[in-house]
Amino acid sequence: MNFKKWSLVVVGCLLVLGALTFWKVRDIQAAIATGKAYPEQSETIEPALVTTAEFTPTINVTGEIVAPQQLDLHNEIAGVITAVNFKSGERVRAGQLLVQLDVAVEKANLEAAKAKAELTQQVHARIAKLVETSVATASELDKAKADLRSAQAEITALERTIEKKTLRSPFNGRAGLHNFEVGQYLAANTLVSSLIGDTTTMWVDFQMPQFYPQLPVGTQVSLATISNDNVATRVTATVMAENTVLNANNRSRGYRASIANDSQRYIPHTIVQLAVPIAASGQLLQVPALAVQNDPLGQFVFVLRPDGDGNRFRAVRKSVRVKLMETDHALLESSTALAAGDKIAGAGAFKLYEGILVFTGSR
Repeated sequence: MNFKKWSLVVVGCLLVLGALTFWKVRDIQAAIATGKAYPEQSETIEPALVTTAEFTPTINVTGEIVAPQQLDLHNEIAGVITAVNFKSGERVRAGQLLVQLDVAVEKANLEAAKAKAELTQQVHARIAKLVETSVATASELDKAKADLRSAQAEITALERTIEKKTLRSPFNGRAGLHNFEVGQYLAANTLVSSLIGDTTTMWVDFQMPQFYPQLPVGTQVSLATISNDNVATRVTATVMAENTVLNANNRSRGYRASIANDSQRYIPHTIVQLAVPIAASGQLLQVPALAVQNDPLGQFVFVLRPDGDGNRFRAVRKSVRVKLMETDHALLESSTALAAGDKIAGAGAFKLYEGILVFTGSR
């Protein structure tokens, strides 16, 4: 009796289990069929090619713009200003009168000295003739010569004094600020104005630590600055000279480079940043900056492996080491697993993962 009951229970359980198994299998089959009805997950990206680019190892140093023609104009002799012939910040010409000090007394003395010299010249000529006829002695002729030279020297001294009180621009350029007026007394050695010459080139002075190789004359360095038109520029400067001694304070070598000064765009004493080469150039792999991805395991790119015909690919992760990251491209270490000509994921690479189906361009 008990055996029949238990048999019925076992049979019932088996029937229930079979029904559940049949239902689950049908459910899985339906799910598989549903999955096959949908396409494989994929992403569309813009492809890029791995290329090569020349790379020169550099270090960044600070430099200073220096004007080849620059001076602070001072007066050597004190005096009262009688003329101011330039405005602050104005362009001046070589030889242009800038400031005239009072030279009325010097001019009067100069006229007197010229008259004296003329008379002395006549006396000298007469005595020279008298010496020929033995009427005058040689000592009298020597004294006449000395008087003539003294008179001529007095003229030269007065002319030089007038020149020192007449301040002129030594070259074409631009004057700095001033606040002088006619009638103002100018003490000796007063700064009249700073003059910057109109030159087609400017100099850049910079220093390099002594443990780096010496830079030969003619070496190209890259310079970045904000010019007076408020635009960031990067130009090439050429090393033109090296200082003969090391800087005793920081044990560095001093160099001077020249840059083109188009439209007088560079201002003296401007601080600039220079990229100076420290080793020979070499070839590195180059990829778009958008192609380089980062995660806790490091930097990587996705190489596109063909998956059939057309523009179907599979994403394959490749670890890379970035040597230099620029705005639009990255230079990779030569030890990377990539090779020039490899097709990689560019824009849109952030959407990919290992093995995903990838389409290039628009589908």
